[in-house]
Amino acid sequence: MSTKTFSALDRNSTIKQMENEHFDLLVIGGGITGSGIVLDAVNRGLKVGLIERNDFASGTSSRSGKLIHGGLKYLQKLDFNVIKEIGSERDIVYNNARHLVYPIKMNFPLIKRESYNLLTLKAGLSLYDRLAGVKKDERHTIYGKKKTLQYEPLFNEKTVTGSGAYVEYRTDDSRLTLEVAKTASEKGATVLNYAEMTDFLQDENNHVKGVIAKDLIQGQNIRVTATHVVNAAGPWVDEVRKKDRPITGKYMVLAKGIHIVFDHQSLPVKSSIYFQHKGRMIAVIPRGNRTYVGSTESIYKQDMDDIHVKSSEVDYLIDCLHAIFPSLDLGKNDVVSSWAGIRPLIGEDGNSPSELSRHDEIFESDTGLITIAGGKLTGYRKMAERVLQHIEKKDSSIKSKKTTDQLKLSGGHFNSQEAITAHVPYLHGKFKHLNLSIDEVNDYVFRYGSNTENLLKLIDRYDDRFEDKELRNIAAEVRYTVEHEMAASLADFYDRRTSYLLFDLDKVIRTLTIVAEEMAQLLEWTEARTADEIEKMNYEIKKALTFVE
Repeated sequence: MSTKTFSALDRNSTIKQMENEHFDLLVIGGGITGSGIVLDAVNRGLKVGLIERNDFASGTSSRSGKLIHGGLKYLQKLDFNVIKEIGSERDIVYNNARHLVYPIKMNFPLIKRESYNLLTLKAGLSLYDRLAGVKKDERHTIYGKKKTLQYEPLFNEKTVTGSGAYVEYRTDDSRLTLEVAKTASEKGATVLNYAEMTDFLQDENNHVKGVIAKDLIQGQNIRVTATHVVNAAGPWVDEVRKKDRPITGKYMVLAKGIHIVFDHQSLPVKSSIYFQHKGRMIAVIPRGNRTYVGSTESIYKQDMDDIHVKSSEVDYLIDCLHAIFPSLDLGKNDVVSSWAGIRPLIGEDGNSPSELSRHDEIFESDTGLITIAGGKLTGYRKMAERVLQHIEKKDSSIKSKKTTDQLKLSGGHFNSQEAITAHVPYLHGKFKHLNLSIDEVNDYVFRYGSNTENLLKLIDRYDDRFEDKELRNIAAEVRYTVEHEMAASLADFYDRRTSYLLFDLDKVIRTLTIVAEEMAQLLEWTEARTADEIEKMNYEIKKALTFVE
């Protein structure tokens, strides 16, 4: 086991390691795909590095629907292999990260004039159960109209004719990505955020043998050498490819999706719901005292680094909600937060937009740069395996066939759902003197998992410093994410480490001053840097609540 840390305070030594080591494999991109590849490679015994120009999961991987899908929507396309793979992967991700992946009951209503009827839904869910290897106690149930309306009284009784109930898995996509990257680091990978690849290094045969990266925090250039380089930059893969060769053949087409968040009191559904509206699938997911809804899909050609929710997109989702829940008087003013993201689809010269591929694909240029594009959150492990298999064919020195299917992620060291549930009252009792509610401890455990005790010890250390319990807790949580999770900005903390930006904006506003002070002290920010961070965070808060025309 390596002594490498995953701390923003050790950034300088991480940069030195980056420059001094020659890597077997260097990955560009710290989303779920890049993080997954690094974990797979280091698990096989390779010397691996990863650079991410922003923060881990700062692109697509923190802006998904936050579901580990079993692949039900692929049934309509008769994509049976995908359902099979995703079904088994879902189980593996659940077993390896129980603190971040948990089963939820999903209700699929049958709606007049939509594409499913009782017969096709029954046949579809039965086939899905079999293909996805669904556990016996999680197999679907079909309900008639009367039972359906008993289970969800908000449904439109004029259009809903019955339903199917099945199990999906909800996740925290950005934390899942982070824990994958952190686990790779714990196993010996050298991982660095805020390091932007600016140019490729090439040998005398014009083969890619590394990169020049810019440290975006301190400004210096970093030279990183590697035998193999993988471009896993998600929506930005073409930006990286352009630095290697002009793009020919396949290219990225960006699809934008938005989600909007309501108080659960405004949208008080009894369970998660996945419904069709004019052929499009919409998810309504309760999460604590919030309910979020998404997603839209449209081709996106604007600024990839600053994606806004449009007023018309919010109108569309609210119209979908009015159609399925006519008794609810929901409007834009009821939206308490929102997010927008883009996912890369693969287009090809000569193909129409309807032929865009949602599958992952690997391509390699004549300089040896390997690019992986497309794919889904749920299938990240299989994508990583395919990349390593591709490299193995080129490089006979890579002999290990070790896989990550049994590898528990950082924070995921629980052998059963009962074990993680029992951990909550155990910690609540052990740290009783901190006067945390059982709900607060529960939230921490389902964020930090088996690492939660380290956070509670920090809260204990902060106990004398603060009279206000909320400020004490959040100041300690900031310290934990800086020292153990490489948080280096306010957005890292509020968005990707805790999701407070998405699901508890009021908390962000209440605690912003103390969090900025704590982070500034830990990371030795100047006054100007601190002011800039606060300004950026205020922009993110405004963006979550303001919809552009």
